Amino acid sequence: MNRTATVALALSAGLMGGLFARYIGPDAVHAQAQTPAPKEIRAQSFVLVNDQGVAFGLMGFDPQGHPIIKLVGESGHTIWSTGPMSVLRLP
Repeated sequence: MNRTATVALALSAGLMGGLFARYIGPDAVHAQAQTPAPKEIRAQSFVLVNDQGVAFGLMGFDPQGHPIIKLVGESGHTIWSTGPMSVLRLP
C-alpha cells in the first residue's frame, strides 16, 4: 500500500470509530450534583466505636445534663475524661 492510501484508510477508520462512539455506543454517564456540607451538626451525644461496634469514647451529657467527654481503654476503664465526675457507662 502506498502512503496516501494508508493515510486515507487511517482517517476513514478514525471517522468511523468516532461516529460509532457518538451514535451507536452507550449513553454517557453524568455525575450527580454535590450537596453542600452542613455548617452545623446537632446531636445530644456522639459515641466513638471501633469496627466491631464497641464504644471507646463519648462526647455528650451526663444524667444531670452536664457536658462531658470520656475516653475508655480496651480494658473498659476510663483513660481520660472531662466534666463532672459522675458514674457514666458507655453504651
